[in-house]
Amino acid sequence: MGALKNIVEPACIVGIFTAGSLINSRSRRPVVDGHDGSVTDPIRGWGPPKRAQSPVSMMMPRFDRHILTRFLHRFPFLMEIFYWNLTYWIYQLARAFSASQIRDDDAVMNTAARHALQLLAIETRLGIAIEKPIQDAVLSRCPELMDVLAAVYYSHISVGVAFLVYSYTYLPYRRHAAFRRTLFVDNWLAFVVFTSWRAMPPRLLPFDDYGYVDVLHGGSGGNAWTHNRFQLTIAAMPSLHFGTSVLLAVTIWRFSPHPWLRALCPLWPAAMLLTILATANHWILDAVVGAFIPLLGWRLNRLVSRLTPLEDWLFRMLRTERPPPGESIEVLRREEAAVRGNGV
Repeated sequence: MGALKNIVEPACIVGIFTAGSLINSRSRRPVVDGHDGSVTDPIRGWGPPKRAQSPVSMMMPRFDRHILTRFLHRFPFLMEIFYWNLTYWIYQLARAFSASQIRDDDAVMNTAARHALQLLAIETRLGIAIEKPIQDAVLSRCPELMDVLAAVYYSHISVGVAFLVYSYTYLPYRRHAAFRRTLFVDNWLAFVVFTSWRAMPPRLLPFDDYGYVDVLHGGSGGNAWTHNRFQLTIAAMPSLHFGTSVLLAVTIWRFSPHPWLRALCPLWPAAMLLTILATANHWILDAVVGAFIPLLGWRLNRLVSRLTPLEDWLFRMLRTERPPPGESIEVLRREEAAVRGNGV
């Protein structure tokens, strides 16, 4: 069963990305008008707002006839797939490197256990040490629910990818871009926290002393994304599972054009909170800090735009023109919808 999940889940992500690329493909290739990446309709002659130029992009030669340029302009969502992979794999490689540095280091593990007990002591003092009661209630009254919660936990990445497609398709591009940049910043904020203050999750504390059951990673549980030799197990603080679920819900609630989705969006962070507590994968204080991570990430997301010159250099090395900016994509969508409506 575990081997099947290792195939199905990556295939699901590939399928979602493929669907996003097809849904957001363009029926005609825009003509690149200049180094700013703006586009002009060859018939109507309109031009969208220009993208800010970096010194690198101003010096770049024209590659608008290159086959990769044509392909990216036909399927602009491929850029979002590139951004996601860049965000995800740099973060995962950093986690893997951190895990390799502390493997079999008893001092680090003892420190992480001490920090975990400090969190438990604070929660007990505040009357919010609810991880054990919640896990006991689920295991004793409705053990079948654990399978559902495990599915919620492991769908974290797939749901995030699906929302990336949704936000690119339906949200104003500047909101989508801010969301995407926030994810990037969130990963690195979390990395700084859990490498500077390592905390053990409840499930790793001695069972005989504390009674927490590892229901996600024991036996046949887990998958290729969360159960491998490079997995960083002592990164409970903060909970990005919960923080990202809050970011998704708030983004939908504020910017989604679909009322039914805005009404349902609080269910996702609620389900994720129940999941991380019932599975003893996080402390409640991990969730509190995790909820603040995207708040700070949203404030800092514009800093990622300073990496644009590096992106320009990459396109120059590939001899490729970037797809038009999001504002141009939105104009193209309206124009193509009008063309279809007129039967052209």
